Amino acid sequence: MSKENIQELAEKWLNGTATPAEIARLQQWYHDREVMLTPVPDAAMAERIRKNIQPGSKRRPFKWISAAAAAVLLLIAAGYYYNNHREPVRQMAVYVPREHQNRLVLPDGSAVWLNADSKLTYNETNNRREVLLEGEAFFNIKQAAGRPFVVKAGACTATVLGTSFNVKAYKNDPTVLITVATGKVQVQDQHQQSKVLTANKQIALEPITGVIKEKQVNAVVYKAWIDGSFEVNNETFEEIAHRLSRKYDVNIHFDNASLAHCTFLASFDQAADLPFILSMLCKINNSTYRISEDKREVTISGSGCSN
Repeated sequence: MSKENIQELAEKWLNGTATPAEIARLQQWYHDREVMLTPVPDAAMAERIRKNIQPGSKRRPFKWISAAAAAVLLLIAAGYYYNNHREPVRQMAVYVPREHQNRLVLPDGSAVWLNADSKLTYNETNNRREVLLEGEAFFNIKQAAGRPFVVKAGACTATVLGTSFNVKAYKNDPTVLITVATGKVQVQDQHQQSKVLTANKQIALEPITGVIKEKQVNAVVYKAWIDGSFEVNNETFEEIAHRLSRKYDVNIHFDNASLAHCTFLASFDQAADLPFILSMLCKINNSTYRISEDKREVTISGSGCSN
């Protein structure tokens, strides 16, 4: 595909108008080709973003893209434009494919870690900084007097001045999870329900029902993924399967539907690969797994939970 076709597909994916076939073509292109640069209106801003995208350790199981490649692969669009009030707006959009992670520094100096298959758009004006997130990200927000930082994810909006927190809001997940590591975050849903979270507090928001559940957690567990670890905190096998699918770019199927509802509590370090994680989980509930020859399909079999 030509550079123009890829740019068109990327823009359609970012604004939500791409068809499943077009998304598949774009994801396949990311796998087949390593880098591509889309024209950037403001060269100085592009250079600043490029310098601030940082790779991770090669020991990590995710494919952390090199600094130069990341700047080109992930930078879909960035630059300045003017709104109706002639106020300068800085904008950029980033997509991290499945099987990858990336850390970048936004133009305002805030750091963001993006998990696999995540999309982020950033807009900055003289009095507001706003991010739209689909997927998972950990934010370390730089304070800026008079300019709140707003994260819109799924059905909720989080507003902060300076703090660090994790947001998990994948498109097909039934809940949006917001976990605060430091500082304070105000969260509001589409029904105008509002909560203020402090360190080690988490809310789970169900967009369909409007239910909000708040609890005390260890925030370290929910940001462990940025260091390559894989933490399982009382999650069902189905929820874990979704995470593994994004982490290793595989499709996971259950021969027995009841297996999907088994719950686990486990911790895997950055050296754990997919077969090791599957073998440990299957051992816990007396199930087995098999991986296809092309390494794209995983089937889990068994009679169900052992407890």
